[in-house]
Amino acid sequence: MKFLLFIIIIGAIVGFIWHDDLKVWLDDFGKQAEEKAPEWISQGLQNSQAWWEAEGQTLTAEFVDKLSEQGKAKIDQWLEERNLNQYGDEPETLYAGGTPLFNEETGEVINRYVYLLKKFPELFKNLNLADYLK
Repeated sequence: MKFLLFIIIIGAIVGFIWHDDLKVWLDDFGKQAEEKAPEWISQGLQNSQAWWEAEGQTLTAEFVDKLSEQGKAKIDQWLEERNLNQYGDEPETLYAGGTPLFNEETGEVINRYVYLLKKFPELFKNLNLADYLK
């Protein structure tokens, strides 16, 4: 208790003696934070996007591997209700190579449900897909 009282008294003395300096320091800190905040936010968004691109497909693929046929049917029903094709686009959409599931750069083919869940991540929650895991 004495230590806490000592800290409060020292803080009050420092604040009283250097209140102008503290105000200038806090104002400068606030201005720097305002100037750098957009950069920090942008960097955070880039980092999270890079993480999602690196790890998201793997996590989504693992989820789809556990998704029951009933869960996949819910996704297909959602597409049908919105008059979208099997890839979540307008029905008359044409694709290079015949499908958006083929990556011409890597030669990799992505699972259609992985593709759809990456394209429409809100489906996880909106369709309660976690309830349809095997």
